[in-house]
Amino acid sequence: MRRIGYGRLSPYLETFQQLVPDPTDPSKTIRSPQFQASAEFRHAVDLYLFDKQLRLLFLDAIERIEVALRVDLAHTLGKRDPWAHRSVQFLDSRRATIPLKNSGRPRHDVWLDKADNAIRRSQEEWVADFFNTYSSDLPIWMAVETWDFGTLSWLLEMAHPNDRFAIAKQYGLLPDTFVSWIRCLAFVRNISAHHSRLWNTGMVNQPAVPKPFEAATVVHIGTAPIQRTRVYGAATVASYLVKKLSAQTSWSGRMREHWLAFPHMPLANAGQGGFLTGWNTLPIWA
Repeated sequence: MRRIGYGRLSPYLETFQQLVPDPTDPSKTIRSPQFQASAEFRHAVDLYLFDKQLRLLFLDAIERIEVALRVDLAHTLGKRDPWAHRSVQFLDSRRATIPLKNSGRPRHDVWLDKADNAIRRSQEEWVADFFNTYSSDLPIWMAVETWDFGTLSWLLEMAHPNDRFAIAKQYGLLPDTFVSWIRCLAFVRNISAHHSRLWNTGMVNQPAVPKPFEAATVVHIGTAPIQRTRVYGAATVASYLVKKLSAQTSWSGRMREHWLAFPHMPLANAGQGGFLTGWNTLPIWA
């Protein structure tokens, strides 16, 4: 406990707290400070340790997908213009000019501020060398190396429709499917990078269910809502994409073995993460 801290462990303790009627609305329930009779402190610690390894597994997969996406965006958009990312004329003008709710500013303007801030914050020597030598902005094949996964996902979503199609086609997917999968994994990466609870968290960005001709091994995530609203859907699309990048990858097997080793305890189980009975026999995990 002294090495983990109460604040970090508390999301795992919630799983074992009693649910009682909400005094302000009896039709709802809230968590009580009291724990259920079968709960033990070690159960929360076991969940925390399980989740820690889960985050590391996801970061391993997402790193590979992120590196590939950098290359995809650089090559595809760079064919239009070395600075295609900086001008709406080379992007999907409809998506790029949508005003954001919180600021009212065009989406691309907000994105470009974030992208440029990442470049300014970069400590890479090659970035400083470029600006010491040239007076232009970084071309896209260099700029992509300074951006995080979230910034890349925004650009993918704003890319010219033909460019989105070309990139998604490399993975056998339709553009909207691929964009939704990348947004889902960007959400997972954010949780993982901040060491937050992942194993049963709700997915803000849920992965789209692909058509059978796109990814037949992933279609099953549409058969039960919990498979997409929890982490199982994200794990499935990560498995698909990593296999596209490397047919010999061991990642799918490592994720399968990790969930099969879910710690035995009352009140918590793999199904709460969307890993329903029989999931491990599906081809995506082979």
